[in-house]
Amino acid sequence: MSEQLRVATIGAIGHVGTVLDGILNDPACRLAAAARSEPDERLAPVLDHPTARRDAPQVFDDYRQMLETVQPDVVLVAMKYYRNAEGCIAAAEQGCHVICEKPVATQLDDLERVREAVGRAGVRLTALFGMRFAGPFLAARRAVEGGLIGEPLLAFGQKSYKFGTRPEWYKDRLTFGGTIPWVAIHAIDYVRFVTGLEYTSVTALQANKAHPDYPGLEDCGAILLGLSNGGQASITFDYLRPAQAGSHGDDRLRIAGSEGVVEVRLADGLCQAVTHAAPATPLPCDETADFWLDFAKELRGGPQHLIGPDEPFRVTEVALKARQAADRGVTIYLQ
Repeated sequence: MSEQLRVATIGAIGHVGTVLDGILNDPACRLAAAARSEPDERLAPVLDHPTARRDAPQVFDDYRQMLETVQPDVVLVAMKYYRNAEGCIAAAEQGCHVICEKPVATQLDDLERVREAVGRAGVRLTALFGMRFAGPFLAARRAVEGGLIGEPLLAFGQKSYKFGTRPEWYKDRLTFGGTIPWVAIHAIDYVRFVTGLEYTSVTALQANKAHPDYPGLEDCGAILLGLSNGGQASITFDYLRPAQAGSHGDDRLRIAGSEGVVEVRLADGLCQAVTHAAPATPLPCDETADFWLDFAKELRGGPQHLIGPDEPFRVTEVALKARQAADRGVTIYLQ
């Protein structure tokens, strides 16, 4: 692929700014087009971004027409969550690489269709698992990989958000997809990323207790996962963070190993470790890595993106099966 990359967007839901910020800092890339995914979609998060003001992208009402007309190199899919799979498949069938806001799909059969379309087209798909790019999580991963805490045996991840104002379509599980695939999926990803371990089983509980006007949205829940070395991981998620709290999210990670413990408190920018040989010590954290620039390096023939080719599919699969386990009240064993 040439150094120059032309990017198009479908929809403007979620963390599109993560990608647009990177494009702004990439002189060999431009935002070529933007398409609405709904008839009345304003696309303000895209069109009001400095990248769009610089590049003046073409704007389309029909995203399929955009794909055929513009033929971009990379497509950012940011539709209502239940439609992300549709956008990914359409982009892949046009030979475009894909960045998808998570979840890649809200149903397992749709996820498999995306996987098949990407495989047939021979394109690359990544998902916006942006938290693994944050300095504290990268520091924790280095500590575990370097053997600082010995073998990781127990992990705890926390995702806690303010509820704020949520759109009407969050009220319906069909269109929203559930809080596990939208929120808890981040912790499912970063626990797996930092420990370097695969999941073998999942069970979960979830409920809506504080926001009855949003019955399709679970505002509290917990997930228990088996790890491939015989250890365990637990993840909690909620939309109960107080409005007066300093940050929108309170994201945490604790990994206990045979030789010590490493902890991340993202809101404080902190990663620290304590071992049998040393007291609690802050670990040096890099700046948050740039998602777009990291992905673009791989597309241009450089090192592999921090999210491997199969990881968007595996992490989404685990999230959807965690939701399924909670809905059915069962333990699901993962292959």
